[in-house]
Amino acid sequence: MLSSLSLFDDFFDRRPSVYVISDSQLAAWKREKAEAEIIELDKLIDSHKQAIERLQNTRDALRKDYPALTESSTTTTTENGEKS
Repeated sequence: MLSSLSLFDDFFDRRPSVYVISDSQLAAWKREKAEAEIIELDKLIDSHKQAIERLQNTRDALRKDYPALTESSTTTTTENGEKS
């Protein structure tokens, strides 16, 4: 018959796995992780650029529909985040 303590003992007696790899294997693993992260960041940048383009198109359409709202009466933000 198993007691509840024996279940905890089994859980805590397990030791974590330790892997020994060479420096070249570690470097290759780090390179693969960095490449994967760069790909993901590029995807994020592209999606943000597309979102910016859609926002600018919406803003331009609103300015066209409501010409009384000129650029001089509104504050715009450049790509660098500077207000003009």
